[in-house]
Amino acid sequence: MQEYDLIADWYASERVDQTGVPEALALVKALPTRARVLDIGCGHGRPITAALVAADVQVVGLDSAPRMLARFRLNLPATHIVRGVAQTLPFADATFDAAVAWGVLFHLPQAEQIKVLASVARVLTPGGSFLFTAGDVGDDSGHHTGMMNGIEFHYYSFTIEGYRRVLADGGLDLIDFHKDTGENGYYLAVKSA
Repeated sequence: MQEYDLIADWYASERVDQTGVPEALALVKALPTRARVLDIGCGHGRPITAALVAADVQVVGLDSAPRMLARFRLNLPATHIVRGVAQTLPFADATFDAAVAWGVLFHLPQAEQIKVLASVARVLTPGGSFLFTAGDVGDDSGHHTGMMNGIEFHYYSFTIEGYRRVLADGGLDLIDFHKDTGENGYYLAVKSA
């Protein structure tokens, strides 16, 4: 997203907490050693990608923002990274055992989120897991805007049942939803076998 390029330096200095790390580590705990994990919207690589790398899984980062990718290369030079968009993941079918998308989907309009879910389902192995953050709005028309470091961002969401429906349409089963102490909503889905 172009907006993240505009705030790349600020974001790198502000995103220093461990939000999302416990959820990402819980996801990979169930995976075999050296499993392949895709970090969609990896940004500068901290803290999620770094935690995944430390958990001894093979991580590939994906982001569309060149300035974020440049910071990622400085932070995690030995970790593979690809420039691309989540709607059309540039990987072969059944490449990854799991995928994580922290702080990504809710920036995309609902039609684009549906494309992401289908793209993720395509690159996951049967039984592969997908952990992503998104809102839980009262109705499926959920859209609002907000500011981050003086830049306007758009936020979109389905209801939990809306996500259950669009995940199922893409071949993924929603198995869990919870919020952390900061009210971030975590969805865990598994690709049908």
